[in-house]
Formats: sequence, structure tokens, C-alpha cells
Amino acid sequence: MIEATFRKTIEQFSDIVEFIEKLELSEEEHVSKVKAKLKLFDGTALWIREIWIKGKIEVYGYYWLRSDETIIMGWDNAPHHKEIVTFPYHKHVGNRIEPSQPMNINDVLNFIRKFLG
Repeated sequence: MIEATFRKTIEQFSDIVEFIEKLELSEEEHVSKVKAKLKLFDGTALWIREIWIKGKIEVYGYYWLRSDETIIMGWDNAPHHKEIVTFPYHKHVGNRIEPSQPMNINDVLNFIRKFLG
């Protein structure tokens, strides 16, 4: 079920996503995991990592990278930047760490779509 949902979400962004380069999925009783790499039309990539527990995203990381693998922007909720007012939610903008709202794959792809125009 998680694969169909993921692919349907990605299809909604076919104007910016060229293809799914890597996709690893696992589902257990109450835990689902997604790990993916999307190639975007401009040569950049988006790495996705989500852990769902009982139907809710509990852990995520979305990293938009240039072709040389340097970070354009990344969003995650790893609890390692306690100084950020939105802890644990934060974003990586180049080498800076900034506050962020909670994100999901739709939010990230919408952001990238708007950014790329």
C-alpha cells in the first residue's frame, strides 16, 4: 500500500520529477519506511527518508542536492539542533540551520516546484 501511495504522490509532480532513481520500502505491522532518490528535471536530486508509525510520519529527512551532491536545502526532524526555536523541526540552507515548520513530501515538492518556477 505504501508503494502505491508514494508513486501516486510523485506522479502529481511529474512536471519536476524526471524519474525515481532509487526506492526502498518496508512495511511491518505498524511501521512503514520509505527511502528514495528522485531525479529532478534540472539535474538536481531529492533524497527522501520517512518513517511512519501507525499511519503518521514520525521521522523524516528531505535533502535537495545539486548534481555534485552539495545541499541546496534540506528539511528534517532529527533532534540534534535544540537551539532552533522550532526544535526538532529545522532546515539546512547551505551550511546554515534555520527554523522550519513540520514538512512532508508534498510540502517539499511544492516548495521546489515554486522555487524552480
